[in-house]
Amino acid sequence: MTPLETIARFEYRLRGLVMMLPSPAAVKLFSAGRTTFAKRFPRDIPKESYTPPPELGVTAWGLHFQLPLWNAAGMFKKGEGYNVVSAQGAGGYVAGTTTSRVRAGNVRNGVTWPSIPYPHSHAGSNWMGLPNEGHTVVASRINLVNRVAGCPVGASVSAEPAIEDTQALFELIEGMNRYEDSGVDYVELNESCPNVPAHRAGSILDESLIRRLDAIAVQVLAKRSRRMPVVVKFSTDTNLEQVPELVHALVERGFDGIILGNTSTRYDAHRPMIDTRDRAMYDYFTTTYGGGLSGSILRADSLASSKVAVDAARVLAPSQEFHVIRCGGVSTAEDIEASRSAGILLNQWYVGYFEAFSRHGHRLYEDVVSRMRAIR
Repeated sequence: MTPLETIARFEYRLRGLVMMLPSPAAVKLFSAGRTTFAKRFPRDIPKESYTPPPELGVTAWGLHFQLPLWNAAGMFKKGEGYNVVSAQGAGGYVAGTTTSRVRAGNVRNGVTWPSIPYPHSHAGSNWMGLPNEGHTVVASRINLVNRVAGCPVGASVSAEPAIEDTQALFELIEGMNRYEDSGVDYVELNESCPNVPAHRAGSILDESLIRRLDAIAVQVLAKRSRRMPVVVKFSTDTNLEQVPELVHALVERGFDGIILGNTSTRYDAHRPMIDTRDRAMYDYFTTTYGGGLSGSILRADSLASSKVAVDAARVLAPSQEFHVIRCGGVSTAEDIEASRSAGILLNQWYVGYFEAFSRHGHRLYEDVVSRMRAIR
């Protein structure tokens, strides 16, 4: 067991005590600890690599994923950590969302990148604000990655929210081109971050989104020099009635898939799912910072929206390889099986990943595999 695995195990056991601190102090303590952990984690490479059994692999867009599960884009902000997760046995890897310009992220009340877990609810909140080093820097870093068979590399991108739309779109397309040059296997367009003003949940099929999709279709999809799937990520809060419209818009323009979803900002709706022992912290964080909710409270929403997307794709793109990636509340082998039963081949996790890491360390994917095989 590495020192970082030991720290993660003890930190997870002590989270209940952190909830007993005054809420401002708890947020400051956890946010600082999380930032320190995130800096060290990409260097904590397992001494022994794990390879999942071949029968659990999935092929999509001509890419082989050795498992139908890998990290969500919020995990590796600097495009590091591939060597860690590929050695763990992950089905893939995606770098944290980048923008065209360097972003320091959110700071409030003296707290940088505020975040907090709700340990009794297997959930959490964060208000980070897309901190990143920019498309060019991260693309250059990814270009140096030594790939492992069965663990494709993805990049997540977003238009820079702090500049005028036309310039932001130009720089977004330039960034996607840099990632294509770097050899990434696929790209996620993030339209779902709740921590920047430009991304809104709910009714999102607006003129601004259509302009981005049209421009990317013409200037990226139509000009790809190789098969590099581009998928679009929307919030878990996306109205179910709107999901078929989104799928239609993507299929019509030649996109390769959709991710549903990301974090939620439906604080009142999810509050009853928060354990009473976590509610004081929940109320403090959501009223002070806002931010996105993640974890098991999103399990039902992500499955429901992904099912609708699968059904829509079967009707709208029967001859096109269009895949749905489920993200939100995924944490167990049962979740993966529920996805598979609904026709969802691919899954991403975040809160579930770190909770599993706290219990099993670098052997977390091995544990998931053992449970998957027991179910099937």
